[in-house]
Amino acid sequence: MRPSPLPSVILVLLTVGSLPVRSAAADEIDFNRDVRPILSNHCFQCHGPDDETREAGLRLDVRESALAKRDGTPAVVAGKPAKSLLVARITSKDEFEQMPPKEFGKPLSAEQIETLKTWIVSGAEYAGHWSFQPVKRSPPPVVAGASHPIDAFVRRRLGEEKIEPSPPADRYTLIRRVHLDLLLAEPTPHERVDRMRCPRDAGR
Repeated sequence: MRPSPLPSVILVLLTVGSLPVRSAAADEIDFNRDVRPILSNHCFQCHGPDDETREAGLRLDVRESALAKRDGTPAVVAGKPAKSLLVARITSKDEFEQMPPKEFGKPLSAEQIETLKTWIVSGAEYAGHWSFQPVKRSPPPVVAGASHPIDAFVRRRLGEEKIEPSPPADRYTLIRRVHLDLLLAEPTPHERVDRMRCPRDAGR
């Protein structure tokens, strides 16, 4: 018995999501998309929701805690990265002050640091988990060669990343992709032959 089919749109979104992450500008920063993944992967283990592993009583998953003063200095000062202890610690060259600690094994990249700075400049706004946010319909961009709204979004992102779309696939390759995408299995020899027939030959 084969696995249940997966909606092809999920696979499209996974493909787009695997493209390189870009540093967001202040006017387009999104907490869930740009900031939460950084904090979750590099900060929440010591400064997250778990009381038993939390260090210094600092929670970076809650805005009130991140902006609260500790010893007179808040971790985050909305709009002022230069006065934010968070920025001072993630940019410090002192191994005893630098965050995340070296032994944690997850250093921040220069791009991630810039994203956090940009987020603070934009007001350090938080947002609830994306699954609890109301769905908003985004009009598809106008992109040449896109015959479907999903294609328009994908082609726009490919253009931004300067990636050329793959050339059209042959009939056999398309059949194989459909089977792998929707059924998670290779087509059988019988199915390959059957699917390769032209529509007008389907009843023969």
